[in-house]
Amino acid sequence: MSEAQSLPAGFENLAPFAAIWGKLGSQEERYLQRQRSTMAELHAFYDATAPRLNEIFDHLDAFPMDGLPEPEALLYRTALGLTEAAMAIEVFNQPCVPYAPFPHAMAIRWNEIR
Repeated sequence: MSEAQSLPAGFENLAPFAAIWGKLGSQEERYLQRQRSTMAELHAFYDATAPRLNEIFDHLDAFPMDGLPEPEALLYRTALGLTEAAMAIEVFNQPCVPYAPFPHAMAIRWNEIR
């Protein structure tokens, strides 16, 4: 990971996961990444990141969400990836949604939900 893409101090052990999950900018990209990942990869990400969520959130709370410095933005995007990994680990016990074709996409349109 280049210096421009480095994580904040203290979170360096998450760099291998940030190189994958931190570069994804949308929920759809994270959703598709989960489908492409193996359970071993998802477990490694989950096991390294989930226990540190409070620490991650405490760190990010020191910054305005609309102006995160790049290291913090990378950490934030990496933490967002955990939502997808957690679905595979805690709910599906597999990377994909059961009984759904692989790969498939899902779009959440907030303005259409009422």
